Amino acid sequence: MMDLPSPPKSLWREMAPAAEDTPAPQGNISCDVAVVGGGFTGLHAAHAFADAGLSVAIFEAGPVGLGGSGRNGGVVSAKFRRGFAELAKSHGLDTARRMHGIANASVDHLIATIERFDLQEAGFRRVGALKCAHTEAAFDHAREEAEWLEKTLGETGLHVLDRGAVVEETGCDGFVGGILQDRAGALQPLAYLQGLWAAARARGIDIYSRTPVTDISETGAGVRLRIPGGEVLAGQAFVATNAYSSLTGATRRLAHSLVPFRSSIVATAKLPVDLNARLLTHERSYTETRRMMRWFRKVDGRIIFGGRGALGHVESPAALRRLEQAMRTIFPMLGDVAVDYRWSGYVALSMDGLPMAGMLSDRIGYAAGFNGAGVAMSGYVGDQVAQLMTGRPHELALIARASLLAVPFYAFRSIGVRAVTFSYELMDAAGL
Repeated sequence: MMDLPSPPKSLWREMAPAAEDTPAPQGNISCDVAVVGGGFTGLHAAHAFADAGLSVAIFEAGPVGLGGSGRNGGVVSAKFRRGFAELAKSHGLDTARRMHGIANASVDHLIATIERFDLQEAGFRRVGALKCAHTEAAFDHAREEAEWLEKTLGETGLHVLDRGAVVEETGCDGFVGGILQDRAGALQPLAYLQGLWAAARARGIDIYSRTPVTDISETGAGVRLRIPGGEVLAGQAFVATNAYSSLTGATRRLAHSLVPFRSSIVATAKLPVDLNARLLTHERSYTETRRMMRWFRKVDGRIIFGGRGALGHVESPAALRRLEQAMRTIFPMLGDVAVDYRWSGYVALSMDGLPMAGMLSDRIGYAAGFNGAGVAMSGYVGDQVAQLMTGRPHELALIARASLLAVPFYAFRSIGVRAVTFSYELMDAAGL
């Protein structure tokens, strides 16, 4: 059992007001659907269950936003970890079209949710995302990918930017060009999550923080969940614990199908006026094309810089130092600008690089494995599994799984990920 992590000292927590904790009362609770996990996935599913007229109770192990939904970079994108051309090659063009539709629908769903519940505090802006190529070969590949998406899948809003345009927009001269995607956006993830919690409470959904579910079992009448001080009796249950599925034994089965990978973020102090005017002028989200991909954006006059490469159950100062060094390599003009915030959280990697969703049994559904691209996708998939569980139309394509695939040699997963990470870092250093 993993120890409950501490709330991170992040920029998001500094910007968002503290949310009220609502631990479950002592005694037993009954509902139509119990949702385990109070992140994006669980909240969107809960709203969908409530739309179907069901009584819903949500149980979050820690305070609001303790998990990945309160720690991520807030990048809203219509993509999966695997590219659509690769999916077409491995699963056929029709399936790739379905997955492309799901990716775009996930962003539309997020925007519709913000409008439905008037979540202005989330600060969503459809500012676009710019993929910055670090070599001519990477630029060529990105252009070919964009052309394929336009011609084959009818993707719109893609623009090729030459070196000068990328330098002008980013303020960095280390990129040779880039591809801009208009549909993407960015938000304040913790504020978005808190808005979803408040909307759930306002419509009568029971939502409990600091209430871990320690056991889930099925009975003749439904599902029994054990919580501190009592039990929950529900007709159905939905598990939405993602990369934090090893917190208790109740979700161990799901945990063994995922590899938790620590993703880290640093945020600078507010930039001097001249730098603020030069860097990331359109305030989009930005990624680079190296294998150890880094991303960055500007929020509140600060550079936020994130990436993967750390492992383990505790935050790694060395990994955060490497991340800061990578930021200063891309932005050497930052000079002595201080870093005010450093935090990290788990991303859930699946075996095939795609989200996983479906039924663990006739009464227990799940969704997990968003592979670092879950701000929009996690909520959409949570909604779609709720549609499935209530007998309504839904679309999951390759995300739907007939069964969970356990990670081979699960006990040694960290060693395997470290080996892959190290090889990527070597290839990036060699310019390959």
